[in-house]
Amino acid sequence: MRALVFDGKLHLRAGYPDPVPAPGESIVKVSLAGICGTDLEITRGYMQYNGIPGHEFVGRVVKSELAALIGKRVVGEINASCGSCDWCIDGMGRHCPKRTVLGILGRDGAFAECLRLPNANLFPLPDTVTDEAAVFTEPFAAACEIFDQARLNRPHCRPG
Repeated sequence: MRALVFDGKLHLRAGYPDPVPAPGESIVKVSLAGICGTDLEITRGYMQYNGIPGHEFVGRVVKSELAALIGKRVVGEINASCGSCDWCIDGMGRHCPKRTVLGILGRDGAFAECLRLPNANLFPLPDTVTDEAAVFTEPFAAACEIFDQARLNRPHCRPG
């Protein structure tokens, strides 16, 4: 598989090992990936990450133990949680201390021909959403999560 690999420097590598899904995971062939500030920060040492960066993607499921997922065009939740810690049990898997994060922490990312993610992290897309729009799902979701996590104290607006 071809992949853009970061090991202190960026390298385009042919022959990089194909991802192997763990139980409950699927393989996604990447159609389109986005580059954001986090990816640029990784090249400056953020998270001391080594591997394939990239966490904004659209692709098609090519291998899964769930037949209904095969062939589906998907985007994905980038945080792969353990599912059993207190954070996960409380519905806060995105903050699981044992999680891996696609292209950021302990999990190869989307700047490759294929990636692997848990089935629960994959979201099929309607045909009406283009790849170019869908690739923005992750940054849009991250922006929306701010409202779930932060209590904004807004001053009351009073006319005149």
